[in-house]
Amino acid sequence: MKIGLILTGLLLAVTTGSYIWIGKLNDEIAILKGNAIVLEGEIAKQNEQIRKNLEQQQKTYAQIDSLTKKNQENMREVNALKQTFARHDLDALAMAKPKLLEGKVNKATKRVFDGLIELTDPNQFDEKPEELEGKGKKKVKEDGGGGE
Repeated sequence: MKIGLILTGLLLAVTTGSYIWIGKLNDEIAILKGNAIVLEGEIAKQNEQIRKNLEQQQKTYAQIDSLTKKNQENMREVNALKQTFARHDLDALAMAKPKLLEGKVNKATKRVFDGLIELTDPNQFDEKPEELEGKGKKKVKEDGGGGE
């Protein structure tokens, strides 16, 4: 009978221990499932961010390609102008006809200077709507007549 009580006690101890152990494992499983859900959400966010970055990278590459093509076109134009100037002997022309060359250089310089002033005008975007409406229209006399 003592052996039966001892075995019953051991059986209860093992059963209780197993129950506690299984409960602890179930708690850990629940925590791990929660962590897995959080990680899946974060992975989805990161994948979306990666997709957006790849789209932006493609746009950037397209812009770089466009700028490279424009640069190449401009370099061709510069080279063509260099060749044009290399073919002309401006020193001999300046010695032979200085007034002709001076006039052309002055006109071109003024045109470039005026363009530069127009490009760098800090007030170029400050035009008021009234000013825009009035541009290019003939002024009518205030007495209502059309100049009769």
